Amino acid sequence: MSAVKIGYVKDYEDPQNIGNFVTEVFALDSSIAEMLESADPSRLVMIKPNWIQQSHDYDPDVWAPLITHPNLIVAVLEFLANRMKGRGTICVGDAPHTHADFGAILERGALGKRIGRLRDRWPDLNIELLDVRREIWIRKENVIVERLPNPEDPRGYVRLNVGRHSLFYRHPGEGRFFGADYDTEKVNSHHHGEVQEYLLSGTAIACDLFINLPKMKTHKKTGITCCLKNLVGITGDKDWLPHFVEGTPRTAGDEFPAMSLSTSIERRLKKAGQRLALRSPGLGGLIFRKVRNMGISVLGDSSKTVRAGNWAGNDTCWRMALDLNRCLLYGNSDGSWRDASRPKRYLAIVDGILGGEGNGPLAPDPVESGVLVGGTNPAAVDSCVSRLMGFDPRDLPIVQNAFSGHPWPLADCALDDIRVEDSRMARPISIGDVKPIIDGGFKPHFGWPRLGQASPDRPAALNRTP
Repeated sequence: MSAVKIGYVKDYEDPQNIGNFVTEVFALDSSIAEMLESADPSRLVMIKPNWIQQSHDYDPDVWAPLITHPNLIVAVLEFLANRMKGRGTICVGDAPHTHADFGAILERGALGKRIGRLRDRWPDLNIELLDVRREIWIRKENVIVERLPNPEDPRGYVRLNVGRHSLFYRHPGEGRFFGADYDTEKVNSHHHGEVQEYLLSGTAIACDLFINLPKMKTHKKTGITCCLKNLVGITGDKDWLPHFVEGTPRTAGDEFPAMSLSTSIERRLKKAGQRLALRSPGLGGLIFRKVRNMGISVLGDSSKTVRAGNWAGNDTCWRMALDLNRCLLYGNSDGSWRDASRPKRYLAIVDGILGGEGNGPLAPDPVESGVLVGGTNPAAVDSCVSRLMGFDPRDLPIVQNAFSGHPWPLADCALDDIRVEDSRMARPISIGDVKPIIDGGFKPHFGWPRLGQASPDRPAALNRTP
């Protein structure tokens, strides 16, 4: 039976309470303590924060509602360094958006400098900072104009084929998947028939312990982003990841809720522009930018208009995320698979001290939620986080389907059997007894209007720039 812990920390300038909660979460699995306290210098631990991009889409000075706060990352690093007695390797890594500035992310909260000081304190401990992207994109007006190679994961990449066990096997949208790039042939070449494959960070697959540090936020394609969705950041090439299926539900697609004259025109113009940009990044990219801007001025931008699978009917993105979780927990470095009874050691601590609501994950409004959530199972933790945000986990396909039967299970118990240790309660409570952390719950993304019963009015304090 999964246990999930909820701790309350008012703000990030409270290292003692953050550190105490980290210690409590690590104590949930005795095998983790044994591994960390062994004398083996080859131990490898990976910390996976949410480093999606350096700032809010519409305000370059806002970042705290988007990414895992540096103070939580440092608290985990300090705990590990002490338990590992300064020996072994800790990798802090992620694959941000292909256009994100990794250096700028490390400047938030002076994280890069603080990790440098930890290296000075523990000279025999190898602390790595890893950007696992194989490619970085340069964009103008959201159109790709250049693709640059990025230094690769020092442990390489693992190609894992989920095959018949993939949630895309025999999917009716096969052949019409859309990935991160304009070249749809690429994503569809990796997802057809019994070929359902992903390119994973070699470090993530090889590590002895994976520590997931996601952010508590809403998400336009999956409703929320937490432990399960955060694993998009262990992939070397995001264009192997199906994001949506072209079309509408009438054609087994989920790009748009319904086809109209405007969406039909937009779809055709977008496909033509993307083909031009692929063939000629210079002139073609310029033409695509002009067409794209004209379409936005007529049809509305994505902060108000549902497109690209950004709605509750997205039946693709949650499948991809759950496939990735199986790859992490059961995949081996040689491309083989673990026995279902021996998943990778895993720990999660969710940063909900400042959460994100509304137009997540890239333009959320801040929520002073003052909570940390920890556990050893991603499905159980995400269920608890859903409830804290004011959402029923059964309304979120990414969470509900994590409890479905599978040869490589993601949940270690039924949803109703999860027990929650809430630091404000005298005894453990059931998942159904977890209440929203703020009155009315989080505002969902506008493409998820039925998710929760969020209040239309927000206290002014919740909307200030952190």
